[in-house]
Amino acid sequence: MTRRVRLWAAAAVGVLLLTGCQQGSLDPTPTASDPAAEPSASATPTPTPEPATVSVSAMGDILPHDSVTADALQPDGSYDYGQLFDAARPIWADSDLVYCNQEAPSGGVEMGLTYFPAFNAPVEFAEGIADAGCNTIGLGNNHTFDRGQEGIDRTRAVWDELDPLLIHGAFRSAEEQAQVPTTEIDGLTVAFLNFVDLSNTATNEHAVTWLDDPLVEQQLAEAEEVADATVLAVHWGDEYSSVVNDRQREQAQRLAELGADVILGTHPHVLQEAEWLEREDGSRAFVYYSLGNSLTTQMAVPRVVSAVAQFELVGEPGGEIEVVDPAAVPIYMHFDLTPAQFASQQWANRRNLQLHPLVDAAEPITRSAWRNELTVESGMQLVTDALGPDVRIVTDSFEQ
Repeated sequence: MTRRVRLWAAAAVGVLLLTGCQQGSLDPTPTASDPAAEPSASATPTPTPEPATVSVSAMGDILPHDSVTADALQPDGSYDYGQLFDAARPIWADSDLVYCNQEAPSGGVEMGLTYFPAFNAPVEFAEGIADAGCNTIGLGNNHTFDRGQEGIDRTRAVWDELDPLLIHGAFRSAEEQAQVPTTEIDGLTVAFLNFVDLSNTATNEHAVTWLDDPLVEQQLAEAEEVADATVLAVHWGDEYSSVVNDRQREQAQRLAELGADVILGTHPHVLQEAEWLEREDGSRAFVYYSLGNSLTTQMAVPRVVSAVAQFELVGEPGGEIEVVDPAAVPIYMHFDLTPAQFASQQWANRRNLQLHPLVDAAEPITRSAWRNELTVESGMQLVTDALGPDVRIVTDSFEQ
């Protein structure tokens, strides 16, 4: 009840009491014949508003290796990266926000296509990510500046046309870098920011936002003012290590204290622990230190078995927001390759790429280089062990 309504209510009570005194009534208790004794048929209790909910899915590194781009190439010379996500789409089909880390510029063929260690992909790379259902886009990573500022400018121009709900991490100007992207879902306003802790190439002053930049604190303070919840994507950690390093833990706690509600980590290319972070005020945030890979052709079991993180942001607009049910759906990045081809480094045979829910990947695994060491069950155990006890592992089938 607003202050104005409270004052009106108090005045109304006063009038009723005064009227009662003028009528000379000494007994305020209504009699059975008094209409005031009967409950009003029109009086109904004010309903308690239902809390709003934003559902989020988040996946790890999406890298356009040469074999990824070769598999996306169509007979007419165009590229279709979206098809490579087809089997996994049901995982995030019902999510309000789907976060994806585009870990390479998509400057187009005019710039020349390049691969590891300095990437540039066709514009269809970004288009395929959007087609897959990604609407919360992180562009900040160690490959952001692989093709300099022109690569960033061209990549952002592609995304201008695709118009995602949220995008951050690579910038055309200091003014663009300073913005705090937000979107409203079910009445809740969500802010999204993307910071980096490493780059393969020296950058200019505004291309990315470094984790130690004073802008981090400023933007989190602004997000606290304009949004109900803040989701961060942070590119950090040690490549191919399942161990969370000290800096990740220190920075995660710092970001939580500054107002981050969920932190989504990328860069190690393998899964790392996920956990609750207790703030000094007693509230909590959640961090997935590394989401591992999603779309790549990196070759090792911990790099082809990963997970899609899932959680909900629940609360009333303008009130306290809670991170609810942090979960993970195990996924498997498939490409055809025999153990013999792997041993003899015949890597051009990596074809028929498809990202799968791991629970439904028994048959594709039989066509992989890992057929003798990976099963659905062992992959599920890998994900469970890597993420730890604070995450619920989803084991449902997604087959249609």
